[in-house]
Amino acid sequence: MPQAPLPSAEPAGAAGANADFSVVVAAWSTDARSDLEACAAALRAQTLPAREVLVVIDHNAELAAWAREHLAGVTVLENSGPKGIVGARNTGLAAARGSIVAFTDDDAAPEPGWLAGMAAAFADEATIGAGGALDPDWVGAEPRWLPTEFYWVFGCSYRGLPTGLAPIRNPIGANMAVRREALEAVGGFADGVAPRELRLGGKVLSGGHALDDTSLGIRVSAAFPGRRWIYQPAARVRHKVAPGRTTLRYFLVRSFEEGEGKAALAGAVGAESGLESERRHLFVTTPLGFLRGFAELLRGDPYGPLRSLALIAGTGAAAAGYALAELRSGRERRNTSSPPT
Repeated sequence: MPQAPLPSAEPAGAAGANADFSVVVAAWSTDARSDLEACAAALRAQTLPAREVLVVIDHNAELAAWAREHLAGVTVLENSGPKGIVGARNTGLAAARGSIVAFTDDDAAPEPGWLAGMAAAFADEATIGAGGALDPDWVGAEPRWLPTEFYWVFGCSYRGLPTGLAPIRNPIGANMAVRREALEAVGGFADGVAPRELRLGGKVLSGGHALDDTSLGIRVSAAFPGRRWIYQPAARVRHKVAPGRTTLRYFLVRSFEEGEGKAALAGAVGAESGLESERRHLFVTTPLGFLRGFAELLRGDPYGPLRSLALIAGTGAAAAGYALAELRSGRERRNTSSPPT
């Protein structure tokens, strides 16, 4: 059966202007209050206004009280589920009234045309969900040694994603929108991977549930086989990248953690779906990136080889995380299946 043509990438016209969006913003850190203010201001500046903006505070009474006092034009909720991004997003989903629910985070600032770009993708009924571009908003200097193929370590769009409107397996959670009927049909976000906090130097740099967005994409596609996820580059969000997330140590720890998460996800949904995009990234995008780094040295960029070496190091860390998680899982299965002596 031939696939339906892709929707227009242009911002929404008359049809898209009727899109009915609820926006859910997950927030958890008192230290990120200024980021949350900037996110709320960016949502008020949308060329296509949302029906409602729901700010969900993740088990932080101090932040919730501050948000109710200082944030205009939003509804502040407190996470009624387990601590973490999954509970926060499901709390927002339960309260949402729009036919499409869009998600972003407290350290992200949508561009004015964000929802208009999303609406253009949803003008086609075949679109069940969409993800947009996440551009790094560097707090410090841009890490020139870090390959763009690994920008996913701090939640930004990476080399290997489509450059134009195209089908995808899943979006990145800080910039996505889904039809509410689909979210409700699959029971919302699933934990998939146990909650975690990534700490470096005693400070929490990231937390929540890894791969909840990947799991959602796979489960929604399974429940709605005639529909598709769309990557919409016109729906752009600036994602803050703090200096702590651009160190080599964070890069390796986060890559290792991603490998662990992929093993858990493959065990939950099957390796075919759970690792579909990762195979292409490993066997096509990464080798091309490795060669590109040395070609860039010949063009006068001394950081090119460092990016090539970082590609190998990050891939190795992810592979180690995956292998270790598989070993642990196999040992647990053997212990469970062994008869008592």
